[in-house]
Amino acid sequence: MKRIHYIIVIVVIILGSLLLFWGSQAGENSMSANDIYTLIEQGETEIDLSKLTHLEWTEVGVFGPYTTDEMIEDSMDIQFNFLFGGIDVLETEFLLVFANEKKTVKKIYLSRKYGDYTVKDNKILIVE
Repeated sequence: MKRIHYIIVIVVIILGSLLLFWGSQAGENSMSANDIYTLIEQGETEIDLSKLTHLEWTEVGVFGPYTTDEMIEDSMDIQFNFLFGGIDVLETEFLLVFANEKKTVKKIYLSRKYGDYTVKDNKILIVE
């Protein structure tokens, strides 16, 4: 009986630790498409991405419809390693990709409803 209690306590500690870790990661990387849409709806056409998150990146790129994962990798010289990766079959979305030291750290799908997007100075999202 004691053995089962110890196992339960260990499992609870491990699960609690994992939840805390994921929660802290989500807080750091909390930028979402909705954050960007809110600014666009307020009339912003140049959005400083560094002010929306504490995420560390060395390069950011934005890619239009029909861009393949391979095209993203070649353009940014990174490993684009996300499940359900690029937008090679989507015509209604752009993909904002953040990379740090040649590895993808975040991606955000952006609707074309608000226009087309480019990135200036590796931190300013331009909405056209």
